[in-house]
Amino acid sequence: MPRANPLTSIGPILSIKGIRKELAKSKKKVVVVSPLIGNAAISGPAAKYLEAAGIEVSVYGLAKMYSEVASHMIIDSADRLHTRKIENLDMKVYETKIKMKEKKDEEALASFILKQMHVV
Repeated sequence: MPRANPLTSIGPILSIKGIRKELAKSKKKVVVVSPLIGNAAISGPAAKYLEAAGIEVSVYGLAKMYSEVASHMIIDSADRLHTRKIENLDMKVYETKIKMKEKKDEEALASFILKQMHVV
């Protein structure tokens, strides 16, 4: 799952008939990249929307949302206090800097993800 608004971008995709079921079957291959650092969205209104929907505004709240369809989660190192709780949802957690300010940050995050998923 890309680092996108979980309710307005990912939610509609997951609501398409059969998508959630198929992802659940392949959840060992599904990676979530958190759009949050702490209780704030990296960009956009994700935190406000999560709060309005009654979902905990944290990487743990996101993990609960995605635990049926994903088994890997990339979080910012600042959120490491949530790692054990997320792992208790049967998700593997990877901590790194996820905020991308420049092209080199984008490349570093992409490289990190591919390395952790043993793609490269």
